Amino acid sequence: MLPKRKKIISTVFLFLLFLSCTKKSAYDVPEDKIVARVGDRYITAEEFRHSFEFSLATLRAGANPRRTYLDYMIKELLLAQEGYRRGLHKSRYVQSRMQRRRYDNLLEAFILKHVHGKVNLSEEEIREATQKSTVKWRMLLWPTPSLQEAQKAYVQAAKASLEEYVEDQLAMQEYQRTNKQNYETDWIDFLDMPPEILDKVVDLEMGVPSEPFPYGDGYAIAQVLDIHRESITEQELQYGVRRQKIKERLHNIAANRIVHALMDSILTPLDVRVRGAVVEDLTGPLYEWFQDGLPEKKSLFDVLATRADTSQPYLEQINQLCDKELISFKGGTKTIKDFLEYVDYYRSVFNQSTSIEDFQSRVITEIGRMIKNDKFIESAEQEGFADSTNIKEDLRRWEQKWTFEVYRNQAVRHLEVTEDEMLDFFSTRWHELGIADVDTARFYKYKDAVHNALLHEKQTALLESELSELQKRYPVRINEDVLASIELVDGQLADRTSYFIRKNFNFQAVSPTVDMRWVNF
Repeated sequence: MLPKRKKIISTVFLFLLFLSCTKKSAYDVPEDKIVARVGDRYITAEEFRHSFEFSLATLRAGANPRRTYLDYMIKELLLAQEGYRRGLHKSRYVQSRMQRRRYDNLLEAFILKHVHGKVNLSEEEIREATQKSTVKWRMLLWPTPSLQEAQKAYVQAAKASLEEYVEDQLAMQEYQRTNKQNYETDWIDFLDMPPEILDKVVDLEMGVPSEPFPYGDGYAIAQVLDIHRESITEQELQYGVRRQKIKERLHNIAANRIVHALMDSILTPLDVRVRGAVVEDLTGPLYEWFQDGLPEKKSLFDVLATRADTSQPYLEQINQLCDKELISFKGGTKTIKDFLEYVDYYRSVFNQSTSIEDFQSRVITEIGRMIKNDKFIESAEQEGFADSTNIKEDLRRWEQKWTFEVYRNQAVRHLEVTEDEMLDFFSTRWHELGIADVDTARFYKYKDAVHNALLHEKQTALLESELSELQKRYPVRINEDVLASIELVDGQLADRTSYFIRKNFNFQAVSPTVDMRWVNF
């Protein structure tokens, strides 16, 4: 047993070691990697490069685009510094976004390693697929709810053709809801079809219906309407755009197979059970909310928390459902609230719903995806992905960005523009709007533009005043040599071009960029 004195020393040492590992100082980063210091925070050369190249061209104007853009980044970091001092990084706005960014980063890291990292395409596979892709066809596809119905349709279609059968079936409709074209595919190739369907149609003669095959929740029969063959050179089989596209498609198909295998290996032992009645209760009101339009800049829970007696009935219905158990599995449960937190950030999949039945199907699919993602992230945590330099650096940059946004919005939210100010601007400074003399009497037409110009002017003046004071508290140092040495795509053409870069994985921005409100409203 350690003497008491040794215990105390060991405890102090471990505590100091923990602090040194968890609180990364600006001085932990090599000097030749830092382009600017703002107080005890910093902007790295790599951070500047990403932000600069993915930004709006108007933010890189002037004789020295690099310095112009860096000055904007420094302004934002100064305001973020003050935001940290006031504890704004702990606000719900920042914390909820940090939680989601971390979630997505871990999920991406897991999938890159355990899914995309496991895909191994041979040269023979790529060449063969590229060769096969030169054959395209159009099909007539007739879906049925059951195998028995599909077999009946096949017997009738085989007497003449599927085209005639479909036309006969549509002619019997009391009201013409669809036509034959609704059942025809676009031009497709072998990669567009699941293997189990491809096997049924690949050797079909034109005009001959296929035997029934599983399709969606039922069965279908198909008939080839037209075939188109393209030539391909040996050179195109070895390299080029077509080969690259086929390689990407093969990669994604292989990755999807791995994901499904992982899902089966995870979900089957969990014995996941979805409460069907609860899904039914949720689907109706949630579908109504989607139909009316979800809030764009608000959390779903903020809307539920601030609902009034005059709010739509579906809000009250959803709120009462929040604590209901939606899913149970070995080791835990998920409530409606858990699902809504997930939906809050993954809404786009529901926007494509064509009916309440389609919407409910998407809800069930997303429930499964939520469980899958949670388990993937759990594995990523266990493998230590959260401690990776890339994830930590990404979260540092975004926390600073979101803290700046909160501070900026709080600083300028009290500013207003009066009617008299707008009239005075329009009568004396109308030329700043870029309008012709003949339009100067039409104030009503340009009222919004005048309001925005004046508000932007006031906001800029207030922020510049604050920045002057903040520079006294947080000294700014720029490493001009590092700034000049950063390799950038920044020629004359590049400085007039804007790039909007999103991750393929989740379509989120790759890196924070400077707020466009520095140059216009």
